[in-house]
Amino acid sequence: MAQTSPIHSKILIDAARRVFAPIGMFQRGRSRLWLGDHGWWLDVVEFQPSSWSKGSYLNVSCTWLWNVKDHISFDVGNIRESNFEAFENEGQFRAVAEGLAVRAKEKVLHYRALFPSIEAVSKFYLRREEEPGDGWPAFHAAVAHGICGRSDAAVNLLARFSCELNPDVEWQRNAMKESAYLASIVNNTDQFRQAILERVVQTRQLQKLPQSPVSF
Repeated sequence: MAQTSPIHSKILIDAARRVFAPIGMFQRGRSRLWLGDHGWWLDVVEFQPSSWSKGSYLNVSCTWLWNVKDHISFDVGNIRESNFEAFENEGQFRAVAEGLAVRAKEKVLHYRALFPSIEAVSKFYLRREEEPGDGWPAFHAAVAHGICGRSDAAVNLLARFSCELNPDVEWQRNAMKESAYLASIVNNTDQFRQAILERVVQTRQLQKLPQSPVSF
């Protein structure tokens, strides 16, 4: 027998379907995760459950698809948009769910306005260069800069990213090799773009996203 979703989850899904339909967001399977597809990046809205109480947190972010992976990552905007909103009764939670969905929609539209192009992503990271930003933010900035022809900035950031990795850990060792390869081709913008496009296509396949043309 199929498992029935809890009433608070149904209420959240109903609100999300109604609020997100005009902006093209779609639900991932039967989860509380909603996506907007822009080819090389995704809008991500998560109505995150709690292990202890009925209700929801709200997370809204962007996922860049050029780091090959089979899962969603919170690459920009991974700070919760709301504290935990508890379910008390159906009437109370319908208003809560509507408010969460509307807040999520506003944030999604904010990110879409902020990142209309890969050039906008590169400029976003340039503005943040003076802030702490090692680890994956450095890698993402390097890719955006490399696609836009800012090869010197890309090389420096790839080196910064690699310096934090441990070669004794397999995934980190692989990330170091990937960074070294990208640094070796970044001065050829066309070759670099093609390499990143191939990675985006691979990620889309792993995440079972629809096949569609991808370009920067």
